[in-house]
Amino acid sequence: MPVKKYTQTGLFSVIVLLPVMLFCIVMLFITGIDEPITVVIFTFIILTFLVCLLTFYKLTIIVDDTHLVFTMGIGLVRKSYPLSEISGCKPVTNPAISGIGIHMTSYGWIYNVSGKYAIELTFKSTGKKVRIGTDKPDEISRVINQQINGSMAGSYYDKGGSGGLVLILAMVAATIVLPVILVVWGGRETEVTFSDPAMELSGMYGLNVPYADILSVDTMHSLPAIKSRTNGYASGRILKGHFRLQDQSKVLLFIKKGVPPYIRLKTTKTTLYLNFDSPDSTRRIYTTVRDKISF
Repeated sequence: MPVKKYTQTGLFSVIVLLPVMLFCIVMLFITGIDEPITVVIFTFIILTFLVCLLTFYKLTIIVDDTHLVFTMGIGLVRKSYPLSEISGCKPVTNPAISGIGIHMTSYGWIYNVSGKYAIELTFKSTGKKVRIGTDKPDEISRVINQQINGSMAGSYYDKGGSGGLVLILAMVAATIVLPVILVVWGGRETEVTFSDPAMELSGMYGLNVPYADILSVDTMHSLPAIKSRTNGYASGRILKGHFRLQDQSKVLLFIKKGVPPYIRLKTTKTTLYLNFDSPDSTRRIYTTVRDKISF
C-alpha cells in the first residue's frame, strides 16, 4: 500500500497562541529590558508559548503497510504504533470538555490540535485506547482497518519518541514552579548593608545608593496614594520595584503595607520608600542612613 499522509492544521491553537505570544513580546519592550526580573519572566512566558505553538500548529498522521505514525508540529511529540498491535480503529467525536492538547481522559490519552473529531485506536495487548485528532476520521479509520489483518509484527515502541512530550511537561511544570519561586523570593525582606561610599539594598529590585546622591531622608507614618505598578512586584501587602503615585511621580518601593513607619529616601535619581517587618528595624536603618549623610 502506498504511504498515506494526513495533515490537520491546528487553526484554533494558532489563533489563540500566536496573538498571546506577540502580545508578550510587545509588552516586554514596552516595560523595558533593563530590569532582569521582567526580562526573565517575559522570556520564559514567550518561550513557553513558542514551544506550544511549534507543537500544536499541526498534526500529521502517516499510515504505511506496518505502522501508524503521528507527529505534532515540528516533531516535538512523535508516536508510532505497529498495526499488528492495533485491534481496531474507529472515528469518534470528542466532547467539548476534552478540548485541545495532550492529556488523559476517561477513554485514554488524547492528542489534538484543533476541532472535535478524532480516530480512536484500541490495542490488543492492553486494551488501552488512544485518540488522535484529525479532520478526516472516517477515511483514516477505513485505511487502518483495511491494513490491520495483514500488518507485520513489530515493537510497540520501535519508532515512538517521547522527548518532545517530556519537554512540554517540563515547561508546564516550570510554569507552575516559577510563580511559587517568585512569591517566595519577593516575600523575603529586603536586606540593607552599609559601606563607606554607599548603602546597598539586596534582593528583588535591589540597588546601590551612594550617600552623595541622597538629597534627604525622613520617616512617614502613612504611604502616599499609589496609582499603579509600572515595573514591579505586588503580592498581598508586599510591594517592590517601580510604581507610580497618584500625583504621577515615579517611585521605588521596598515596603510591606500596614507596618509603619516608612523611610522616604530622596536621591538625585528617584524617591525610594522602605520599611521592614519590625518597626524597630526600620527606625534603626533610618538612624544609620541619617548618620551616614550630611546636608
